[in-house]
Amino acid sequence: LGAVLAIARPAEVWRLFSSTDGRLLLVALAASAAFLLARGLRLALLMDVGLLSWPRAVLVAAAAQAAAFFAPVRAGELALPLLLARTTSRSFSTCFGTLLAARALDLATLGVWCGAAVLAVWGFRGPLAILVSLLLLLPSLMLPITLTAVDRLALRCFAPRGVRGRLWTRRIRRVRCEVEGLLKRPLRLMAAALVSIAMWGFQWTVAGILLAAMGYRWSPTSVVAGSAASSVANLLPFNLIGNLGTLEAGWTAAFTALGVPLQVAAATGAATHLWGLIFAAFFGLSAWVVLSVLSSRNHR
Repeated sequence: LGAVLAIARPAEVWRLFSSTDGRLLLVALAASAAFLLARGLRLALLMDVGLLSWPRAVLVAAAAQAAAFFAPVRAGELALPLLLARTTSRSFSTCFGTLLAARALDLATLGVWCGAAVLAVWGFRGPLAILVSLLLLLPSLMLPITLTAVDRLALRCFAPRGVRGRLWTRRIRRVRCEVEGLLKRPLRLMAAALVSIAMWGFQWTVAGILLAAMGYRWSPTSVVAGSAASSVANLLPFNLIGNLGTLEAGWTAAFTALGVPLQVAAATGAATHLWGLIFAAFFGLSAWVVLSVLSSRNHR
């Protein structure tokens, strides 16, 4: 983060942030809301039929996203299974399986978007980028196999170790059963995958609108390629609070490779991220308040 700010210059980041066009900012906020609506729909599709309504899923997704954004080292990811367990009365282990399925879909979708953007920008002249895009598809394919192996390993190593060992074995089994149960609902899984593609499309739309609001109207393919690469970099587990650092580094590297001047790439990355954090905080806090009110009513 310090290296990116040194390149971007804090004064330039503040200039871009403070001079953002207000009308386009509202359009970006609406696109961010559309992203959350799609994220909630995907979450509802990943659950059993009728278990989680779309409106409630949107609230859970918004609150969980804010937690994931602001907790360091990806610790906030655990907010999703915690909120799902609280909302649906299912076990944390089962809801953790839903989290794994959602993140596997995210990686696969990023792979699709990255590959499509790289082909649109460079054709087949970027073999390494295309290879990275294909590698992002592997977690989705390997998740059921990996969980089966972990389940068998737990049965062999943990189960004989007393009550606590058997407890962890049952938890791992529930995670595996949740993912395998999703595979038995292929139509819902396919619908979730399609919604995931649209969802990330809304995310690139937010980035493009924010750039335009700052005076930079880059081509859609460049925006998608650079934003997708920064999102992949943001998956690294050593980011700071607010995902500061890894996203800016990925954004700067990606857009510089696309021909954007280094200082411009760094400054726009930091300013865009600041607006993204404000959006996430706004939607996350609002969702948390509504979920708390609904929960209190249910307990009366």
